Order: sequence, then structure tokens, then C-alpha cells
Amino acid sequence: MKFKRIIKNILIGIVLLTALHTYGQQHPLYTQYYNNFSLINPAYSGSHGLFTATADIRSQWAGLVGGPETQTLSLHGPVGKNVGLGLSIVNDKVFVLNETHLFADFSYSIETSDNAILAFGLKAGGSFLNVDLLGLGIENDNLFSENINQFNPNFGAGVFYYTEKFYASLSTVNILKTKRYAKNSNVVSSASDEMVFYVSSGYVFDISEDFQLKPSVMMRAVNRSPLSADISASILWNNKLEFGISHRLDESISGLFQIRLTDNFKIGYTYDATISNLTNYNNGAHEFSFILNLGKTRKNASKITPPFYWMKK
Repeated sequence: MKFKRIIKNILIGIVLLTALHTYGQQHPLYTQYYNNFSLINPAYSGSHGLFTATADIRSQWAGLVGGPETQTLSLHGPVGKNVGLGLSIVNDKVFVLNETHLFADFSYSIETSDNAILAFGLKAGGSFLNVDLLGLGIENDNLFSENINQFNPNFGAGVFYYTEKFYASLSTVNILKTKRYAKNSNVVSSASDEMVFYVSSGYVFDISEDFQLKPSVMMRAVNRSPLSADISASILWNNKLEFGISHRLDESISGLFQIRLTDNFKIGYTYDATISNLTNYNNGAHEFSFILNLGKTRKNASKITPPFYWMKK
């Protein structure tokens, strides 16, 4: 029995440390990143010309116990002709790890021409990490003798260029490489935040008076991790209904759907079908988003808005 307990502890430790290592290099992944773009680029804050609130719920690896779950609430808007502010709260949970990210965004925009804007942004805040080791029920092992609770401050920055039809984005988060976990015991184990770089671009093609084609690409680079790339294309009808497809290279294929229910409220849904080695162990991922405009467009706000913003202007 003692031998079985040791083997069990070792296996749980491997799973935990793998989760810590992976989680330490990850930043929440969204298929509907275009609905919450300020999360990855603070320069996006305030670009709508009014305040916008977004809620996002994502369940990844559905059907797999302890799979990643993410809930997000964000708010951003202009506070002056050239200044935008934003606030975001993101809660991540996977296995026994639970992390809450709280960040504030600042952006400054410059009109480079009559139909183009270049924005710069900064992000500052931190993450509250909790690892429920006691919940594993492992006794007589120093590695699992107490929970982990810590706060890790961090920063981010970004540049965002856009017209009514085109956008290009470059940003980074986790500028500070902070160690998430290090245990002084016979077992050496650690994980740390790695700097994450995002590069994204897209264009809107007018097919007809009522239909638009919207291709886009998002690339994500993390040190010591494979390059992640999302290639997407969608059709927008009459600024009310959008549907499309997205492919995350070597990971998933997604179906996209969005509908504007009122002038100031729309909802979105995506389903990610896994195509990696985890295909046989989960039922994909579900993601819901809810976007609400608050108030009216500011009088001194620019008339130029990003291409993937299609609420009433």
C-alpha cells in the first residue's frame, strides 16, 4: 500500500508540475480575441469612441475533468480626445490552480491621416495565484503540505494602427518574468511567467452592399513554446450577423458566430474542435461573449473605429 501511495503521489506531482509549467508560460487564449482585444493590446482601449463592457466565458477541453476554464470581464472607453482607459478581470482555473488577473490599461491615439489612427498603450496590474495542494488529499509529503498563495505584478505594452478597413497590432504581456512557484523540498519544481508577444492583422473586403469578407491572422509567441497562429475568415451581413471559421495551427478548427440583437448589444459563440493529440480525451472548447455599449459616442471622439467593431456608430 505504501508503494502504491508513493506512485500515486509521484503521478499527481508530475501532472501538477506539468500544469504549473504550462500554465506559467500561458496567457489566456481566446478564439474571439477580436471581442476583447484590449486584453492582449492595451492600445485598443478607447477605440470605440464610447465605453464598452465585455464578458467572456470559455470552457476548454470540455469533458476533461480539471480542464481550463476562463471567465473575463472588461471595460474600456475614451476619457478625452486622445486618451483611453480600460480595466479587465480574468479568472483562470485548471486542475487545482486558480489565478485571477487584474489589469488597468492606458492608451494614447494619434490621427496620422484623415482615415487612420496610430495608438500606443500600456498595461499594468498583477495576478493572484492560488494552488489548492491540500485539496489533493496527499498526506505525509512536504511538497503538498500547504497551499500556494502569491501575487505577481506585471506590465504590458502595445501599438495599434487601424483604419475603417485595416488593422495591424503588435503587443506584449508579462514583461516581468516572475517565478510562480518554487518549493524548498527534496523535489525541485518551479514555473514562471514568460513574456508573450502578439502580432495580428486583418482587412475588411466589401463583397456587396450588405456583405463583407473579414480575413485576419493572429500569431502568438512565447519563449520555449511552439509558435501559435490563428487564421480566420468570416462573413458579415448588414452589420447584424457574422459567421465564419478559424484554424489554430496544429491545435483546433473553430466555427464562429455573432449576432447583434440591438444597436448596442451583441453576443458571440465559438466551438473549437481539437485536432491535436488531445482529440480522444476531450470534446473541444466552447466560448461565449457578450458585448454591451454603454452611453453614447463622445462628441470629440474620432469617427474612425477598428474594422472588427460593427456595433451602431
